[in-house]
Amino acid sequence: MSQTGETYSGYVLGIDLGTTNTAVAVYKAGQAEIIPIYGAKTLPSVVSVLRNGDILVGQQAKSRSIIDPENTIISIKRKMGEDWTKVFDGKPEKVYTPSDIAAEILLKVAAGVQQYEAFELGGIPKYAVICVPANFDDAKKKATRKAAELANLEVLHLLEEPVAAAYAYALEKERDQTILVYDLGGGTFDVSILQVNSTEDDQKTFSVLAKEGISELGGDDFDERLMAIVASTLREHSGIDILDLKKDQGINENKLRNAQQKLKEAVMEAKHELTEASTANIHIPNIIHDESGTPYHVEMEVTREQFNDVIRDLVMDTREAVQKALDAAQFTIRDIDRIILVGGSTKVPLVKEMLQEMFGREPYSDIDPDTAIARGAAILGATMNLPQDADFVPKEADDTPAFKIQLHDKVTHNLGIEVVGGKFSCLIRKGTDIPADEPAAATKEYSTPRDNMTELAIRVYQTLDEVEYVSSEGVKCIGEFFLTGIPPKPRGQERITVRFEIDQQNLLKVRASSSSSSEELEIKES
Repeated sequence: MSQTGETYSGYVLGIDLGTTNTAVAVYKAGQAEIIPIYGAKTLPSVVSVLRNGDILVGQQAKSRSIIDPENTIISIKRKMGEDWTKVFDGKPEKVYTPSDIAAEILLKVAAGVQQYEAFELGGIPKYAVICVPANFDDAKKKATRKAAELANLEVLHLLEEPVAAAYAYALEKERDQTILVYDLGGGTFDVSILQVNSTEDDQKTFSVLAKEGISELGGDDFDERLMAIVASTLREHSGIDILDLKKDQGINENKLRNAQQKLKEAVMEAKHELTEASTANIHIPNIIHDESGTPYHVEMEVTREQFNDVIRDLVMDTREAVQKALDAAQFTIRDIDRIILVGGSTKVPLVKEMLQEMFGREPYSDIDPDTAIARGAAILGATMNLPQDADFVPKEADDTPAFKIQLHDKVTHNLGIEVVGGKFSCLIRKGTDIPADEPAAATKEYSTPRDNMTELAIRVYQTLDEVEYVSSEGVKCIGEFFLTGIPPKPRGQERITVRFEIDQQNLLKVRASSSSSSEELEIKES
């Protein structure tokens, strides 16, 4: 029983905790269905704290993202696992971490699920499969788990977003294909190549052949480029730069931020219009007044060509990542059966044009890019066993798939330790296969670097690129512990064994031992 005396639901929520929007699905009656959150298929991933301490999440918070930026958090997904904290004016007694902010979003989602009367879940939502980008490092994943814990959710699995999309796609009907999942959301980009086989009745097999990504690239960046076009035009005829908060323009910050909020909302609407039309009109009356009180308006037309020009370099960055994934899989474009688009930003026409030019054919479009990830997570969740000691209301028999899912994944980062001279000693390389039923593992032996050492610091690092030193760009320390009780011997005579194990969720365990001692670390949030 829950603390309130109510029973938990036996249904597993599939949650796409996105940079811009969050979606949730449940597998019922043989299919994964999106649960509308307060009437919409997605919830803006925005949290705002009012001066009276009230917390807003979703659309209400989003409308405050520019007018009260000090107390409104957007794109928290980009901060997960980082040493970032926030104290809000309305809650000066609490220091918020990224996990705390993400927990508020998950709490809102769980509350919305309970209020949706069309789904009878039989109890309080408790269990979840939560999706993360394929290039999320260990600290970011641990922070995501912490957010779920704070929201009273138990994470059964952290599922990579492109893999979730592959589940949603491949389980629509029987398929035996090599697919490329192009996942461009609000703040992150991933590309994965998978071999899918959903033709067997009792087991569906998914093998990850390659994956690449860009941790900070998405629709938010497209919006900023479009905002700059409009702000530049306004500056030309008013002399006011509404994006510059530091310049003395005789206009207070609140007025400038209100203008930015209006501009942000207008360009997002224009971006959506440009997915269907070649032009979009941006009309913002009284966007700002100068210091003499003269009002200025925005009335301009933005063309798709203009929009394409300012985001082309970002889209081409994703093309480079796609090519890297193909190279890692040792494939050519002719080896890909289908290109799957996932994430709201794939609706931008230039993205489809780039992929069509690259592959010589249109990407597959019969899957909703906004909801595919959540639906894939719900499918996996429905196949998983709940904890045996849990007290929950069982789901209907028809809501449990007759098949199982088997995933053959790959390691997302090069993983190793620091050795003498600040060098990076890699134990498990990026792209290493992770078996479906056991962790990928590697063991190396080292020797004590100084005479009579009785303890040794083991510092664990990860990097996307091949590097020689831990001080190289892009290398991140993800954990540290001390091996104590080492027998004092001359340098080099005592052997130190280090073992890495990484599981299907790319979560890492490290063990170090000497001839008379051993220590183990389950990498914690750094």
